[in-house]
Amino acid sequence: MTRDTRVIESGTQAVSWGVVMRDVLEFQFKLVVDGFKDLALAQVALGAAVVDFIRRDGSPGRRFYGIVRLSDRFDRWIDLHAAEERAPGDTPDFAALGKRSVDDVLGGVESSARRVARTSTRLSRRAELERA
Repeated sequence: MTRDTRVIESGTQAVSWGVVMRDVLEFQFKLVVDGFKDLALAQVALGAAVVDFIRRDGSPGRRFYGIVRLSDRFDRWIDLHAAEERAPGDTPDFAALGKRSVDDVLGGVESSARRVARTSTRLSRRAELERA
């Protein structure tokens, strides 16, 4: 057997080395496209939010959330992780992220910031009372 015709057994199907190479190149291309999308949308989303804040016409954040929706549709269209469906059954799972998401982390940061703000407000009030 040549190297190109050897097959990796997948959980549901056989994957040839040619398919693996195509998936690698496809994934790299999609990462580049996704990176350009992220660079562009970071600016566009911020601009839309600023326009929403200044104009205040219609519902709050209408333009910004339209950009978020566009980004979501683009992510589904690009399907960055499509190759995962062809992964062999013995593929290691390198992510030890657990069930928490970035949203969970941001929620924790937000609640911590609120606690710090409340504490600093109490401390500044206490300092004012002590000075009086």
